[in-house]
Amino acid sequence: MTKYNIENLKNISSKNKNILVKKVFSDVYKDYDLMNDIMSFGFHRVWKKQIFELISPSANDTFLDLAGGSGDISKLICKKFPNNKCILVDSNKKMIEIAKGKLSGTSIKFKCASAEKLPFRNKEFNFIIVAFGLRNFTDMKLSLKEIFRVLKKNGSFICLEFSEVNNSVTKKMFEAYLNLIPFLGKIFVNNYDAYKYLAESIKIFPNQIELTKLINNSGFNKVDCFDLLDGIASIHIGVK
Repeated sequence: MTKYNIENLKNISSKNKNILVKKVFSDVYKDYDLMNDIMSFGFHRVWKKQIFELISPSANDTFLDLAGGSGDISKLICKKFPNNKCILVDSNKKMIEIAKGKLSGTSIKFKCASAEKLPFRNKEFNFIIVAFGLRNFTDMKLSLKEIFRVLKKNGSFICLEFSEVNNSVTKKMFEAYLNLIPFLGKIFVNNYDAYKYLAESIKIFPNQIELTKLINNSGFNKVDCFDLLDGIASIHIGVK
């Protein structure tokens, strides 16, 4: 048993998952960028850039970088759309401090809040982006409803997340790699347990079709899905 008690992770209660996720990210926040490199072979940097090839914001559009972590998405927003308003939200205060350092001198605003209870009025944002954060939300369905609530009409929700591999050879390789991830966590940052949770969270996450249904059921009119690297990851875009 790991110190995070991830047994039966698929059926974990919202309360226990909240405690679990807080513990994990309080342990890994200093090595968050390295963690993403390990989890995605470094491809997360390319995949995050691909998000912005799929959207075309206007000058006055506002962004919410939800579960913004160390600020990669907000940094890309600043680079590509320097005049657009962006707020980074994360539930981990330590992670926000890392992001503030990375985004020093920018116009990005920061808030510490959970996705299940966003501190914003209805219809406030044109774009809400969640990159590798959705599977860590305490209550995914409630979070999606909150995202829908604070999104403007015709606004877009963009989710980048690990998915179900659609190539048999790639799938076997990726499954083997997921089993290796905890050991890499032990080698590089001396934390087997946190990386065990992260690998298991990928294994139980809804596949592309299931996630599309979840987003649709949250009220979105149209949902498109774009597979990346044989479906190791995918980008879902839901339009309100």
